[in-house]
Amino acid sequence: MGLVVLGAVSMCIAAIVLCIKLRKTKHPARVARVFAFIALACGIINLVCDFLPIEYNGPGGIDYIGQALVWGMLYSAMLYSTLAAYVIFAIAATVYAIKASKAKDKGRKGWLTLIISWVCALVVAGIVLTNIVSDNNRKKNISVEVQEVTETVNSDGEPAVIVVMEFKNNTKSETFYHAAVYDEVSQNGKELSHASLNELLNDDSDLEKVAPGSSVTVKKSYKIKDKNAPVHILCRTYGGDYTYVDKDFVIGYK
Repeated sequence: MGLVVLGAVSMCIAAIVLCIKLRKTKHPARVARVFAFIALACGIINLVCDFLPIEYNGPGGIDYIGQALVWGMLYSAMLYSTLAAYVIFAIAATVYAIKASKAKDKGRKGWLTLIISWVCALVVAGIVLTNIVSDNNRKKNISVEVQEVTETVNSDGEPAVIVVMEFKNNTKSETFYHAAVYDEVSQNGKELSHASLNELLNDDSDLEKVAPGSSVTVKKSYKIKDKNAPVHILCRTYGGDYTYVDKDFVIGYK
């Protein structure tokens, strides 16, 4: 996947370099045709990626959450860098096609390929826009509700709290808590570390896949230093563009 992203970025750089090198070419129609074909190839790559999205479907577990997130970022980087290369090559093809027409250099094939490229560009732009809207709707159709914040002690006898949350998936595809939500629990302005509790030792509720329209009860434990101070719970998307919970809760909240 990294090589694919590198290739797409290299295409963007190559497009800029070629535009600079060929700005005084004597055969603008030929250059326009080459750029149009490359733009068309980039557009086809984008269409394939949009219609056949590559999703992480590896094993679950806390060790694989980072891999799933990195996979998603690499896929996005590939998609948008290829789209950038597409636009650069298509613009370059347009410029050289105009130069060719002014120089009376006949190249109907170049113009035909150029038209196909821009039609493909409009389709890709529409799909990308649809994906952005769909992603925003997906984030809005996920909800996190804090149900309990109860006092307990960890396996070493130190004070701790158990935070119980309901994670509801109203999207059209299955997901799990840690794939959709970044959480942070703090007290007196300092982030709390996770506590080890025997009763939650085998609890994988935050990694349990949730079907569309279903919910799961997520339980997480944290070490605390002050039993009287409230804990602040922040649950949001990984990009931080949508917040589900951002509130103080007293210990003992139910």
